Amino acid sequence: MADQQQGSGAPGGPPGGAGGGSSSAGSSSGANRNRNRNRNRNRNRNQSGGGAGGNGSSGNASGRSGSGGGNNQNARAGSNGQRKGQGGQGGGSRQRSPQGSGRGGGNRSQSRSGGRPRSGPPRSAVALAPPPPLEPLQVLPTLGAPQVFPAEVAANRRRAITLCAVAAVLPALLLGLLLGVIVSVIAGVAVFVVAGAAVMFGLWRLAPSFALNRIGAVPIDEHEETRLSNVTEGLCATFGLSMPSLYLLDDEVPNACALGSDARRSVLVVTSGLMRRLDPIELEGVVAHELAHVKRGDNGVSCVGITLATIFGGAPTLRRCVGDSREYRADVVGASAVRFPRGLLGALRIMMGSPPPAEGSFFASPSRFGPTRWVWIDPSVGHREEVLLPGDLDATSVRAAALSEW
Repeated sequence: MADQQQGSGAPGGPPGGAGGGSSSAGSSSGANRNRNRNRNRNRNRNQSGGGAGGNGSSGNASGRSGSGGGNNQNARAGSNGQRKGQGGQGGGSRQRSPQGSGRGGGNRSQSRSGGRPRSGPPRSAVALAPPPPLEPLQVLPTLGAPQVFPAEVAANRRRAITLCAVAAVLPALLLGLLLGVIVSVIAGVAVFVVAGAAVMFGLWRLAPSFALNRIGAVPIDEHEETRLSNVTEGLCATFGLSMPSLYLLDDEVPNACALGSDARRSVLVVTSGLMRRLDPIELEGVVAHELAHVKRGDNGVSCVGITLATIFGGAPTLRRCVGDSREYRADVVGASAVRFPRGLLGALRIMMGSPPPAEGSFFASPSRFGPTRWVWIDPSVGHREEVLLPGDLDATSVRAAALSEW
């Protein structure tokens, strides 16, 4: 029995041993093949940069195939291949992404585009169309306009030149006719032109001095009347005018006027009664009224008109020379330029409530006041009982009623 067992065992042992040896040899050769395959794949991946998804899957497949035989070495080789595939995945993206962002093949294309400047024309901002300019308000130069228009200044300058030309026609014509009869027609025409130009120029230059002498005002020292000087200087900055020369007429009647050849050579005349009766707000309104005359160029027309009215006919001639509604227009411009517009209204009410001119006053003499009446801020002195003509806007009562509606 023992021999049989040994004999049966002897023949069975070698086959069993051979089977075990062949299994071990087969697993060893399979592991070697898997190991060589993994080496070749890793070598190709390192050379070409290795795709992320494919390398990872090959490492996982090799790991699974290595663990089929139950060998721990094959399992370790498969896990090593998996880790290498993952390392290739991360390394490939790190090698190709300068910014270190993104994974896989899709991220590589983004990293390439981000690492180089964009090709083609650069992007430009959309230029918006500028808004249309605002059109100025169409304010007509009417009596109620709050500012002085260039057309007003030009019209007053033309009026002054026309008055000088009309005044120069008569003497120049007489001289021309005289020389035309005595000498020749050519000499008469030449004298007419030369004499006319000389009379025009002389009247324009001498009219301001003649008007001041006609009124009898004297210059004021700025240090003596600091209140008037300060108010006038401040309003000149508002109107954009140079400082006028200040003159004083010693009279108890409160009144004021503006003279001079133009805005650069202007004169402001006030009475002593005006300085004593008006407070600073009312004085500001009166000075603004007179500077409005200077701004419009009324003062040059006033001087020429006073000269012609003194020679040719008094107050009616002066009214035709200076025109209608000039005092009302100066009220509107002056009241619009001051901080307290009702100050001018208060000044006009004080003037209307003042007593009539005393005997010997400048405003009580028709021969003195008449040729200058319509250049004063209160032209109704001594004539308050007269019936007003329709459309007369220069009367003091009419202007005060209009200012009370502001």
